Amino acid sequence: MKSLYYKITAFSIFVLMFASCKKDETKVVAGVGTAPVLTATKNALVLTKADSAGTATVFNWTKSSFGYNAAVTYTLQMDLAGNNFKAPVEVDLEAGLTKSYNVYELNSALVLLGLKPGVAGQVEVRTKATINDTYAPAYSNVLSVTATTFLVEINYPSLWVPGGYQGWAPATAAKVSSVANDGIYEGYAYFPDATTEFKFTSAPDFTHINYGTSAAGTLNAGGGDNLKVTGAGYYLLKANTKLLTYSAVKTSWAVIGNATGSWDVETPMTFDVANKVWTITKALTAGELKFRANNAYDINFGSNTPADGKLVYNGSNIPVATAGNYKITMNVSVPGNYTYSIVKQ
Repeated sequence: MKSLYYKITAFSIFVLMFASCKKDETKVVAGVGTAPVLTATKNALVLTKADSAGTATVFNWTKSSFGYNAAVTYTLQMDLAGNNFKAPVEVDLEAGLTKSYNVYELNSALVLLGLKPGVAGQVEVRTKATINDTYAPAYSNVLSVTATTFLVEINYPSLWVPGGYQGWAPATAAKVSSVANDGIYEGYAYFPDATTEFKFTSAPDFTHINYGTSAAGTLNAGGGDNLKVTGAGYYLLKANTKLLTYSAVKTSWAVIGNATGSWDVETPMTFDVANKVWTITKALTAGELKFRANNAYDINFGSNTPADGKLVYNGSNIPVATAGNYKITMNVSVPGNYTYSIVKQ
């Protein structure tokens, strides 16, 4: 009987030990994250340059949990309505649960997304919660925001164009910019001398990458000879830092269209060196016009539809509602931020 008792006791201890071992091996595994709940203090906005420093709206969201004590990071995403967040503007906020936008900051983000200044547009906003690349993110509800933006200069990735025309000072040189951030840069510069030598630099100094040339039309990403153009004038400059190519095309500009009198005969504009703009004062009739270079349509500007003061290559004809005497101004001195105005005198 005693033997049976000992056997039962020993078996019970073994079972308890086995269970204990199983319990010790239990591990906490992250699960699907809970969706944050996103709210905004305002979601119908009319943004103005005069109120640039003011608060536009504040986004707040609740915490997300992935089932165990892990650091959760949050990213606020914003994209055009209906784009399904294919190419959002993102702000990484680490563990933060709020993002306050001032008017200028939000306006810049919305213009970068493609909202037209002066026209009400719609974007969608959500929060993404993550713990690491192993686990799928948790997304919040999607908020709809309607906003009217104002025209603002956007600082795109750029190259500087120092040269003899401005004393070889990169910090004050003209720039070419990559609007799509794809290594393809474009901009305009005025070269007043019969012969101008210049380079492209990756920063406003000579201590970073300097692009010279070793053959016409090609770039050398380590220096090389200076780039060179012959003839004073206003040049369209392009550089491709992936293919290591460049071009420099001299341009003179004009307006053309039935508003100016004819779609067959253009009216030349004058370059204002001090203000870096092309201008003309001219009697217009009700109709449409465009800007074009070198008496051809190879390089031409229209605008968006509806017209919004922004120049667009090969864009829509620009309407003139009523006849009158107008001052027409074209400004392509700020790369990626080409604008025009047609002001009745």
